[in-house]
Amino acid sequence: MDIDLGDATLSLNLRVHGLKRYKLAWHIGAVSDTSPADRTVNGPPYHHPTGRIDLIMDLLADKKVALSVQFTDEVDNPTAAPAGAVVAYTVDDPTLINLTDNGDGTASAAAVGALGTANVHVEATFDGTTVTGDLQIVVVAGLAERLSVVAGDVTEADDDA
Repeated sequence: MDIDLGDATLSLNLRVHGLKRYKLAWHIGAVSDTSPADRTVNGPPYHHPTGRIDLIMDLLADKKVALSVQFTDEVDNPTAAPAGAVVAYTVDDPTLINLTDNGDGTASAAAVGALGTANVHVEATFDGTTVTGDLQIVVVAGLAERLSVVAGDVTEADDDA
């Protein structure tokens, strides 16, 4: 419960002894190359940024990464997923990250090609409880693969040459 005190907010939490409290930890998989299909902007569901970021990672503009979560207890020890847990992933900016929720607690985040920052939100629901996590992906330029010729300023030709 939050009590507004003007310049501050007092937060009160109640813990029931013996009640298992879960948290989520991000599991970032191996980075791999994207295909043209990975770079297509997907439709909703989208989410609005929560302002909370659990983890920040850089992703090259032509790569994708596998995502999953690990349930942990209140002191961050890994635990098995609660029975009946449903995990759903969303992204706030699909023009940067093409997010595929595999429906099995895992997802894939593929950079579309544009540079910028997108936030992936995960929500796990079980036994009337919801646990969330937020991953910020910074899409950065990939490795040099092409070459362009850049012309300089046009000047007058020297007649004496």
